[in-house]
Amino acid sequence: MKKIVVLAISVCIALGVAFGVPVDKATAATVELKLAHSFPPVQIVHKELLVPWAEEVAKLSNGELKISIFPGGALGKPGDHYDLAEKGVADIIYILQDYTPGRFPLTEAFELPFMIRTARGTSIAMWKTYEKFPEFQKEYGKVKVLGLFCHDPGHFNTVKKPIKMLDDLKGMKFRTASPPVTEALKIFGAVPVSMPVPEVFNALDRGVIDGTVLPWEGNIAFRAAEPLNYGTEVDFYTMTMMVVMNQRKYDSLPANLKKIIDDTTGMLMSEKGGRIYDDSREFYKGLCLKAGMEAIQLPASERAKLRELTLPVRDQWAQQMEAKGLPGKAVLDYVAGLVGEK
Repeated sequence: MKKIVVLAISVCIALGVAFGVPVDKATAATVELKLAHSFPPVQIVHKELLVPWAEEVAKLSNGELKISIFPGGALGKPGDHYDLAEKGVADIIYILQDYTPGRFPLTEAFELPFMIRTARGTSIAMWKTYEKFPEFQKEYGKVKVLGLFCHDPGHFNTVKKPIKMLDDLKGMKFRTASPPVTEALKIFGAVPVSMPVPEVFNALDRGVIDGTVLPWEGNIAFRAAEPLNYGTEVDFYTMTMMVVMNQRKYDSLPANLKKIIDDTTGMLMSEKGGRIYDDSREFYKGLCLKAGMEAIQLPASERAKLRELTLPVRDQWAQQMEAKGLPGKAVLDYVAGLVGEK
């Protein structure tokens, strides 16, 4: 009798599947992907890009694919996150390229001084450059690239002395952001100081540094707005970012889940990554002003001076890439054309 009941149930389930009768979702296996990053949950990419993407993936897969996010360095130190993805400790990571210096030389083209006008436009240019140059793709050869993007143009932020002209930068200790920014600060007569961005608050508060280069959002995300008093908008630089996935994990997914990943990433994720920064710039600027900062506009003539002084940094970068056997000049010309700096 027991065998008959079991057989009957099996037949009913089979008929239900055959004729489209829904089966309890609990019976379907759920694939869970661990997504790690080192930023706080209040950070804009976590809130506006990663969380909505995880929700979209879960919806499109009817719960078959779940992305669990581990922020704040829960799975490792900031500089270790790319290795987490390569080795499969995390399935997906979000990180800045500069957290692993020297690994992404051609990507530095987007971090050259005054190479950005909008985060969205530059992020689109990043994905197009990735698709065009095999050497650019090779930098990410051990992972599945899901998105490449950047933050909105960063500027000068100071505690005691406002930056109103080029000469104001001379002798000031600035937390730098990347090798190209470091070279530019030296040209301006400032003293670049390297440190992880989470340490900026304490460094500013204790007077270890006089200022920092950050976008408005960064001032809020890392509490820098509290000790800062001035923000001089000059659209000086950006920092590149990526969302990448362990290649073996991606390859192990069934075709339907791969398609969901593919359909929600690539150019789509890259464009959105930049757009959320552009769209929120005024909001975060408002928060900085509310915290007591004063916004200063650098005169066009002074901005032109800064840009002109940094043009040799571009040529120097291209020559360094060529010396490494990389198409630095071709990438620089292509990028400059895409972002309107040519």
